[in-house]
Amino acid sequence: MTATAPGPTRAYRDLNVLRWTGGLFLSLLGDQVFFIALAWTATQVATASVAGLVVAAGAVPRAALMLLGGALADRGGPRRTALVSDAARTLVMLAVAGLLLLEQPSVAVLVALAVVFGVIDAVFVPAVGAMPAVLVEPAEMARVTAMRQVVHRATAVAGAPLAGYLVAAQGLPVVYAVCAGLFAASVLALGAARTRTPAPAERGPDDGAGDRDAGADAHHPPAQGLLQDVTEGLRYVRGHAVLLPLLVLTAVTELGFAGAVNVGLPLLADAAGWGAQGVGGVLGAWGAAAALASVALTALGSPTRAGLVGLACLPVMGVALAGIALAPGLATAAAAAAVLGLGSGVVAPVLGALTLAAAAPAQVGRVMAVSSLAGLGGAPLAYAATGVLVDLLGARAPFLLGGALVTLTGLAALPVRPLRTARADGRPA
Repeated sequence: MTATAPGPTRAYRDLNVLRWTGGLFLSLLGDQVFFIALAWTATQVATASVAGLVVAAGAVPRAALMLLGGALADRGGPRRTALVSDAARTLVMLAVAGLLLLEQPSVAVLVALAVVFGVIDAVFVPAVGAMPAVLVEPAEMARVTAMRQVVHRATAVAGAPLAGYLVAAQGLPVVYAVCAGLFAASVLALGAARTRTPAPAERGPDDGAGDRDAGADAHHPPAQGLLQDVTEGLRYVRGHAVLLPLLVLTAVTELGFAGAVNVGLPLLADAAGWGAQGVGGVLGAWGAAAALASVALTALGSPTRAGLVGLACLPVMGVALAGIALAPGLATAAAAAAVLGLGSGVVAPVLGALTLAAAAPAQVGRVMAVSSLAGLGGAPLAYAATGVLVDLLGARAPFLLGGALVTLTGLAALPVRPLRTARADGRPA
């Protein structure tokens, strides 16, 4: 009789994955508390407009240095880079908590804090995002990215109430100390996650260096500078049959989606007479459905034709996005938002899994940096465009135009065979 090789451990039973998701949850929760505390601190020492600039100051280095952060993750390994940057955030929060015990910070100090935090985030975000590539086999990638989506939903729900309570009841020094504690706990959880060595079959022609987190202890000095690493990573993405269309798809879809949901919904609710409760109801339906879909994907694993499933969901999402604006009442709008949530709860983890599965191990940090920029880089433009569209064409316009953009993007990507046939389980298309 021939023995059957055991399959990979399911991601939701893998202790290393659970440690990673726990560390990610603590880190994202710390992020939520920090940004709310930073905004509140700024309002105590400056006008509302200046406070907005203080919070925005951190976004500039985060975006500008993200590619360099991805290159650092590829040099030092995703796990090690995530640990060092997370530990740096802990120290910064402790320093701020100590400063607040002594004096009220100036605007200059808060801007410096936002910038420093943005610089560290530019390193941490691609590194922690790349860690699944060295934690699980490709067959489990879709489950891991679905679990990541659930974590994001959970921190979004828990972060604001926690920050509000701490600011109101405990005071700002305690708030920043709590942030430090959350980041320190994240370091411990991520540090407990043990990485794996990618199998030879998972290595592409560019993968000779492997992953230093999972490889030997010997240090091999880099043969080129960080900027050359960034250029090499961009060249790698540009020439990749799956990654290039996938990241373009991510960027364009987010452009159509982000402005309508994050900025347009309150304006639509006001115009339609739904009120603030209507905004909460629509967002709640969307978030609950998205979480439900991600939990289902965690249980079921990657669809056999992940690329086709992801592309097929986009036109449905586009129609649902437009349906929110065309709904005759709040209940119908919430139903359309639930359909949108089901689609996004599948598309986000599937596209994330395809990105990680397609990236060579030696390039995964830089690929995740480009992916983060694709998903977040267009948000400021989308937000600004939404306001202009509402002023010119009315509150429905961002949803109708955004829905059309998402639908057409999905339909236009269907003929791209490498993307349509891409798999997230490590098997050939």
